[in-house]
Amino acid sequence: MPITLGSSGITFSNGTSQTTAMPADKGKPISVTSFTSSGTYTVPSGCTMILVQLVGGGGGSAGYNEAGGAGGFAEGYYSVSAGATYSVTIGGGGGGVGYYAGAGNGGTTSFGSLLSASGGHGANTNYSHGGGHGGNSFGGQSFSVVGGSGSGHGNSASHGQPSGGGASFFGGPGGQYRSTTPSNYSPAYGTGATGGRTNDGGSGTTGMSGCCVIFAYT
Repeated sequence: MPITLGSSGITFSNGTSQTTAMPADKGKPISVTSFTSSGTYTVPSGCTMILVQLVGGGGGSAGYNEAGGAGGFAEGYYSVSAGATYSVTIGGGGGGVGYYAGAGNGGTTSFGSLLSASGGHGANTNYSHGGGHGGNSFGGQSFSVVGGSGSGHGNSASHGQPSGGGASFFGGPGGQYRSTTPSNYSPAYGTGATGGRTNDGGSGTTGMSGCCVIFAYT
């Protein structure tokens, strides 16, 4: 006989059945909500459990390839009540600076007091002429990932292409097209800023802001 799924549980091919939920079962999905800027999350009707995933902002960059680090990633499951509200704070990207100066650090992203992940470090803030380190400070998590580090100094080369900032949980960095205008081609949330070009010591750019995603379950 085939395996069947009914309102009271699962019946297997040997005739046995399972009517209780597995320990890892978080219930039926209700909704997915994402924040790319700070705001307030309201628990939807019928929801008793949420999974929150978030990443801190990426660090800023400087000239000569000195790139920013990515924000840290954290996630956790939490029991909630319908109608409850939580403040969501999205960490901004750290600002870019000129060659060998210390770029800005990315901001911390948090979900109420339940979960937080720090932003990536700006270029040259951990070591001179070095890429920023990834965010590595967390709170309330059941799982976390340190953000990737940005690249360090690159010597002058004719129209040398900047290397990417640190990769975040949500994606990797990108390079910059051949231009004298600083541009951040690290598009994924929480990634560190692309370093400035090598041939003219151009300024760095701003890291990508963080984000927060909430999965609601019955």
